[in-house]
Amino acid sequence: MKHIEITNKEGRILRGYLTLPEEYNGDLVLMYHGFTGNKTEHACHFRNLSRLLVEEKIASLRMDFSGNGESDGEFKDFTFDTMMEEANLLLDYAKGIVGVKRIILLGYSMGGAVAAMVAAKRYQEIDKMVLWSPAGTILEKIKKAFENGVKLENGNVIMGTFELSKEMVASVDRYDTYQGIENFKKPVLIIHGKKDLAVNYLISAIYSVRFFNSHLFYLNDAGHGYDSLADKKELYQRTLDFLKTR
Repeated sequence: MKHIEITNKEGRILRGYLTLPEEYNGDLVLMYHGFTGNKTEHACHFRNLSRLLVEEKIASLRMDFSGNGESDGEFKDFTFDTMMEEANLLLDYAKGIVGVKRIILLGYSMGGAVAAMVAAKRYQEIDKMVLWSPAGTILEKIKKAFENGVKLENGNVIMGTFELSKEMVASVDRYDTYQGIENFKKPVLIIHGKKDLAVNYLISAIYSVRFFNSHLFYLNDAGHGYDSLADKKELYQRTLDFLKTR
């Protein structure tokens, strides 16, 4: 595992980890984290999966978006524009890693919506995609959080312990989470818990219909965090089985 630093166009440093197996099969999983998440993710899901991938000779790259985790910037600097720019920057970086032959996007929650949006435009550069609880409604959720947050003098709001900016809310109007995703016709695995209180599990049905070659699995007792040992095990195993299939 190597610590990686990548500079975005604003000069902010994105920080994360590249995990490369000694015996490498040429596949790399690029992971996009969720809203208020980070490169390790809830319950260490990204870290745990990266370790399991090594055993299958698969590499992984997981980074914090700017304003999140250990990357430069504050959460109030984080917008949908910066996130999409950085998601594409990370894909460019992944393509340049020596030995990489195939790239798989894996997105969790908001990261799932981001992965689908990247794949809609760069479908020729991506070989597979995995979506965990994809938040296709993230744009509406950000607007609602802004409307319900505690207003600050600078025009931003307090959302829990995070400062959500008016620039973030303005940026979401420039995007459509579903636009063009049917362009991606390669294999897609979608996993969603039926007891998810953050993202309705029926959102994954929308994604499944829009993708030409998708496989949708519902976990009946799982919430958004896949917190039980049984849910974690099934989440990881279904993902690994999909990734190992050529």
